[in-house]
Amino acid sequence: MKYLIIPIIFLIFFKMTYAESKEESINLREEISCFPVSGISDFARKFENIKSSRTDSVDMFFEAHLKIKDGGLLPERVYIKNQENEYDLSFSQNGKVVNIEKITKAENGSELCAYDPLRAGTPKGEDALEFDMDADVIFIKNNGYHHVSSLKDGLKDSRFFYKKMVPAPTSLFLPKFTHLLISAVNDKDSIYFEAKNKDNDKLPIESENYCANEVIKFKDLENADVEGLYIKGGSYLLYPIPDLEKLTSIMGGEC
Repeated sequence: MKYLIIPIIFLIFFKMTYAESKEESINLREEISCFPVSGISDFARKFENIKSSRTDSVDMFFEAHLKIKDGGLLPERVYIKNQENEYDLSFSQNGKVVNIEKITKAENGSELCAYDPLRAGTPKGEDALEFDMDADVIFIKNNGYHHVSSLKDGLKDSRFFYKKMVPAPTSLFLPKFTHLLISAVNDKDSIYFEAKNKDNDKLPIESENYCANEVIKFKDLENADVEGLYIKGGSYLLYPIPDLEKLTSIMGGEC
């Protein structure tokens, strides 16, 4: 689980196809396809110029991928266009956008475009490419050690970020964030944690399982007088989450 996407979080799909009748001969892809991205940049701007006291433990992180659905290649060029200005997007081997700030900081009226001559003339009704963009609140540090004070601060501030994502009336119903979810970046890694007190003694802390990820109740750390949490076994992401009953309800039982 690279990103824990709660449904109230922003999720956008950009597709190079449209569901239209295959009998319409004019329903073919062109060399260049463009779609507006103002909604993406408008959302991202909500999290600019936030007080440093809110972003010293957790922050909003964005990630985007262009997924190949037809077994072909990535488009020859994918770029952000605003009037006469164009900014190329770069991709990693797995289709992740490397310079995502070109999207999140795009000016109003900008479009996401793909120059894809290899697929030009093929039917739009067949899936070819899918662009998706995710956003999530994550603890900033992932160096293997988290002091209990930074964990408490991050849980408190995470609700502030979530409240900015939804309309004001809806924010009243947001749950409190009381738990920590540890997710491996690489599914092959076996991530585990150790809780220690100020004397460096390892303390027994129970955890729960959510979609193969360990979940810790922060109150258990406080009650056991834990000073720090050590996370080992590989690269990981640490998420502030509500309790598992609320999270399971929000996610509809899905991972």
